[in-house]
Amino acid sequence: MNTLRTRVCVLGAGGGGTGCVYRLLKNGIDTVVIDKNPDFGGTAVFSGVDGFEPGVSLDGIHQEISRILTEKEQGFVVKRLPNGRLLPEADRTPGKDQFPEYPWALADKTEEPYSATLSRKWGKRFQFDPDAFTAAVRESLSPCKEHLTELFGWEYDGCRTENGNVTAITLRRGEERAAVEAEYFVDASGDIVLARDAGCAYTSGTEAREVYGEPGAPLEASDTVNAVTYCFRITRAEDPEHIDPEPGEHDEAWENTLMRGVVSCFSEYPDGDINVNMLPTMQGREYMELGEDADRVGHMRVKGYWHYLQTEKKLRGWKIRKIYSAGVRETYRLKGRHILTEQEVRAGRSALDSVAAIADHALDIHGESGMLKELEKPYIIPLECTMTREYENLFVACRGASFSHIAGASARLIRTMLSLGESVGEHIAGLLK
Repeated sequence: MNTLRTRVCVLGAGGGGTGCVYRLLKNGIDTVVIDKNPDFGGTAVFSGVDGFEPGVSLDGIHQEISRILTEKEQGFVVKRLPNGRLLPEADRTPGKDQFPEYPWALADKTEEPYSATLSRKWGKRFQFDPDAFTAAVRESLSPCKEHLTELFGWEYDGCRTENGNVTAITLRRGEERAAVEAEYFVDASGDIVLARDAGCAYTSGTEAREVYGEPGAPLEASDTVNAVTYCFRITRAEDPEHIDPEPGEHDEAWENTLMRGVVSCFSEYPDGDINVNMLPTMQGREYMELGEDADRVGHMRVKGYWHYLQTEKKLRGWKIRKIYSAGVRETYRLKGRHILTEQEVRAGRSALDSVAAIADHALDIHGESGMLKELEKPYIIPLECTMTREYENLFVACRGASFSHIAGASARLIRTMLSLGESVGEHIAGLLK
């Protein structure tokens, strides 16, 4: 087994991991980054969640990424337009938004600057091409790349601990095995696989109201987690009457209870394709229980839903180009040195002075026990939400950081995770200097 030695090891190269790597490299810290995917990007790239939702943010790598994408015309600010524009000419009502008859919200390109996306209240988001996003991340990291070692395509396999510290993690890639020893570790894996394996306290599901006194929590706890979406990409077909074939298998429970209640976000890519974010595709707990069979079920439901839109909602002349990997909003969450709660999110402050990120996204839970509650003002996420109770040298910088179920429904967004990762990276750099 080959063993790499470095100062910091970052497990996961999604939003949190990317932000953390960026800040570590800026500080000249030798870093190893690991991800099962082939490159940087995580959910934003491989799950098709390829945009920054409107919302406040600390300064950071998101600005560098947006500048690069805007200059290369691979990213732009979008706003909602009449959804009937996607329909064949014969079915359109010019200039009229035909929702809810056609249940999707269309976002299209504007000429507004990136700064227009930096408030939830303004409702503008930044849309980008996923491959271009990865290229922009790499360009942002390139000035300091001599400090970076990449292990893409590797999966977490285990860890070693000693005297209150994580000392190494082991990895696998097919029959290959490797290990990474480091002074500090950052779990940015989404499902916090390292933190859970190392014995850190964690939770999953919906807390009862009595746990944190959250006014939006149910009286009794449940195993419900935020729902999962399989985004997909559609492109214009040569035949304006084209309809993709109906899927070869059907999911009666889905068709009877969910399909006709789905509302989708449609966003235009730079090349004119449309990203379809169906809300949701399956319940979060169902996804966790399906395991390896989740993709089969998810793809079946995407094709069934798309056939429904084409045949019953008149979206002829388009075809599916790609179905992305599952867009997971929530699985496991750390119980760290501070747990962010609904009250703190609504109040916009914390009892702690440290600030790892700021956000103002709605409390947004899809599927069972759904919730969509806008916030009156931005709130802070304390750095202590990334700190494990059990280890001085292990941090969590991803959607699985120390949030309640309700608070995590707001904090999980990509731009917020970039900031969270940056703050962890800057903190660790300070400890190493």
